[in-house]
Amino acid sequence: MKPERWQKVKEIFQAALDRAPAERSAFVSQACEGNEELRKEVESLISSDGRTGAFLDSPAYEAAAETIVNGKSELKPGQVAGSYEIVSFISRGGMGEVYLAQDRRLSRKVALKLLPAAFTKDDERLRRFEQEARAASALNHPNIITIYEVFKTQANYLIATEFVEGETLRQRLSRSPLTLSEALNIAIQVADALASAHKAGIIHRDIKPENIMLRPDGYVKILDFGLAKLAEHTTETDAAEAPTRQVRTGSGVVMGTAGYMSPEQARGKEVDTRSDVFSLGAVIYEMVSGQKPFDGETPSDTLAAILKTEPPPISELMQDAPPELVRIVHKTLRKDREERYQVVKELLLDLRALKQDLEFQEKMGSARPSMTARAATVSPSTPQTAEVRNAISTITDSISIEIKRHRGAALIALALVLLVLTGGGYWLYKYFRKTEAHFQSIKVTRLTNSGKVIDATLTPDGRYVVYVLSDARRQSIWIRQVSTANDKEIVPGADVGVFGITVSPDGNDLYYVIKQNLDKGTLYRIPVFGGTPMKVLEWLDSSIAFSPDGKRFTWVRGSFPSEGESALMIANVDGANEQVLAKRKRPEAFAPIFFTTPSWSPDGELIACAVSNVTGPSHLFSFTVNGAKEKDLTPNGLPFIARSQWLPDMSGLLIIAGTSPSESQVWLLSYLDRAMRPVTNDLDQHRDIGLSAQADKFVSVVATGLVNVFVVPEGNSDKAVQLPVGNLSFYGSGGNSVAWTPDGRIIFASNESSTIDLWIMDADGSQRKQLTSNSGKNIGPVVSADGRYIVFTSTRTGAGAIWRMNIDGSNPKQLSKGQGEWLPTISPDGQWVLFSSLGTAKPTLWKVSIDGGSPVELTSKPSISPTVSPDGKFIAYLYADSYDPFAPANRIAVIPFEGGEPVKTFSIQQGSRVYTLAQWSADGKAVFYTATNNNTTNIWSQSLDGGPPKQVTQFKDSLMNGFAWSRDGKNLVCTRGIQLRDAVLFSESR
Repeated sequence: MKPERWQKVKEIFQAALDRAPAERSAFVSQACEGNEELRKEVESLISSDGRTGAFLDSPAYEAAAETIVNGKSELKPGQVAGSYEIVSFISRGGMGEVYLAQDRRLSRKVALKLLPAAFTKDDERLRRFEQEARAASALNHPNIITIYEVFKTQANYLIATEFVEGETLRQRLSRSPLTLSEALNIAIQVADALASAHKAGIIHRDIKPENIMLRPDGYVKILDFGLAKLAEHTTETDAAEAPTRQVRTGSGVVMGTAGYMSPEQARGKEVDTRSDVFSLGAVIYEMVSGQKPFDGETPSDTLAAILKTEPPPISELMQDAPPELVRIVHKTLRKDREERYQVVKELLLDLRALKQDLEFQEKMGSARPSMTARAATVSPSTPQTAEVRNAISTITDSISIEIKRHRGAALIALALVLLVLTGGGYWLYKYFRKTEAHFQSIKVTRLTNSGKVIDATLTPDGRYVVYVLSDARRQSIWIRQVSTANDKEIVPGADVGVFGITVSPDGNDLYYVIKQNLDKGTLYRIPVFGGTPMKVLEWLDSSIAFSPDGKRFTWVRGSFPSEGESALMIANVDGANEQVLAKRKRPEAFAPIFFTTPSWSPDGELIACAVSNVTGPSHLFSFTVNGAKEKDLTPNGLPFIARSQWLPDMSGLLIIAGTSPSESQVWLLSYLDRAMRPVTNDLDQHRDIGLSAQADKFVSVVATGLVNVFVVPEGNSDKAVQLPVGNLSFYGSGGNSVAWTPDGRIIFASNESSTIDLWIMDADGSQRKQLTSNSGKNIGPVVSADGRYIVFTSTRTGAGAIWRMNIDGSNPKQLSKGQGEWLPTISPDGQWVLFSSLGTAKPTLWKVSIDGGSPVELTSKPSISPTVSPDGKFIAYLYADSYDPFAPANRIAVIPFEGGEPVKTFSIQQGSRVYTLAQWSADGKAVFYTATNNNTTNIWSQSLDGGPPKQVTQFKDSLMNGFAWSRDGKNLVCTRGIQLRDAVLFSESR
């Protein structure tokens, strides 16, 4: 383009920008006087200009202008760039030109982005862009566009990405309104993708309808990480408390798109993951309401709206908008990032819960989420029958109690029931549901920083936290002010287990349970600031919970040996007058040891306690104090439920629940309609709840893991090499996490994709590939001797079951019944799969054909972690002397492959704790197992000829939650790391 021509283009372009957006098209057409080529050049600049909404490091039109002026960047059909042949031009923008190309190596379509020359002239900018593009290319998520490579040909820099067919969300919105179900489906997929990106330390920073691609098959793809920045990698612990810091590109630079950028972006300040939350909130608002939350005549007006004004409430734009949708959108668009969702996964869980709730209502005929979002209606004259029935049941239960206590209130109660039955119940339900506003927004404060806290609670006034410190097997109890780090030891450390702490309702005394070697627990009382302990009661398997008047307490007594029962108990505050309130017989039990704590309701009439089931989900029940009635508060059950705590107004309970103990979070369960919503939503484990009397704060012990994969040549700990696969989280004793393939590759379990999935990689950590996705938790991989199959445990159908799949992850097939099976192994001939099962209310060994069929029990004795001898003649397994399925193993047994009585037994290294991991040696002369002493795990071997066990590895620190020897016995792979547990305070943030 000649300079005179460029000057003409520039004059018309500048004049167009001085006019309102609605007037620009007509002005350009008139100014170009019928010159179609000139008009296209001007409109190309306008579409790329920062003042139309896209803000980059420098105005986008400069880059586009250079392309127009010199014409050097354009590629032509048939031209070859690297291994790609250009097919056609797709689009041009400030971030470069995009072409459809054919990958000649892999015969696939790709999108090829050619960076403008303005980007490549600045070495620092180019270095940053390459760094960020390569980081984004490491993301592996079905909703994130795949970046294949960044490369240079001659003077051009290009990025090859996945080619996505379909339309952008902007194009879809321009055609017709979305249904509410469609909008939620898109939002959920985008949130899931952002959760994965944030976990990898990448912030998108430009979420908008133009960057969200909708494929015809329903999949959503996030495009253009061109503005993405790398967050500084911090520990998961830090990430829960502080904003993610990022690599800065310069002070005060505004990057993003007007109308969707967060307030901190609009001010040019540092952004973190919560900025993406705001942008996604703006997109959700537009999808469901039909208009942008922030808009103006000019971009400056739009930015001012973002900074100063609140968007019209969704409820004003969308008739009968679900209250939960209104809350979610409002929380995402809070101007103060401390008041938004702190992690996008929390938003993801809320969106999923809302979608499930609407789908359930639709099935019940009480909602129409299939209608367009902005016009959806729910007839107020049509009662929501399922919810009303729940409300009536709960109200009548409460009325029955009140009639017994205050007979004079009977007529009032009866009138209330009539009101419910004549149609007022629906509105009563709506009213009570609106009152459940506890912990809608929370502030998180770390109270301890030792990484060694295993239990914590608050004094009723919320001013002090009492916690248990576990250090080198010595456990002690401490107290400190919530506001000041002035820790004081009140129970000195001893080699015992503290299994629960509770402060009396008046705040004067501390009650704690001591267990030694998992024997029956003993309850002690001590003044809350220290003094002389007094023994109160024996035989407790949980902490206690007080009645509202402080005169009685309740607890769980586990494992009646003669009957296989556990019981919910009540006694006076001095330990006298013990009563059995309710019993459960195996396979049910009053929740697992340590995690159990019942809760006494504020009105004194009910006790809530979790009931676990080794063959199915757990449930939370309420029991009347007189033992006459019990009610399931979680009819559908959950994989894991532990501690619970009533809210003072009895609107609901805080509970610890999740897919497993290692993945538990704090939830709020509505007592009225049984609805659940997450209070915490992170990647860590929450162990307990200590709620203040005013219910304005609670403390929980939050546990996180830092675990990595190591290859250890010949088992020599000094030669251990950590592989570059990142933190795998800590899976506890749920199953082995690594395995070798016959050709020397490694299968490993990782939570990189926000759940636990199986991956495969080379022995040096390269060539990683995900094998499972969107299918529950997948752990315990083993590989057949011929390298054809991977067998593993998966929760994709509910309780853990044994599955088989091809080595590439294809053709999954369920092999067991799904009654709590785990820890599989494969016979050397590849014909049989052996595993542990809880289907008979105790862990026993079973086998099933690798092709499927009916499993056969091998021994009825308590047994876990089978491993088959190399000659296929014997099976070794671990077991515990205790009948309790949660007790650690302390012995090894050897039985014939056909099953039957043990032919040999061995004691495990004295003083060690062994849970689930065992493997036969390659020469068939010994059995390997892991043993933990003083928070350090090593591998030991037990010779089948007898003699004492021998320590094989010599690690000096860290726990081990998975190991596997190569088939020749020369190389070891293991997963090692630490657990960090600290007391964290969660406060109402209003």
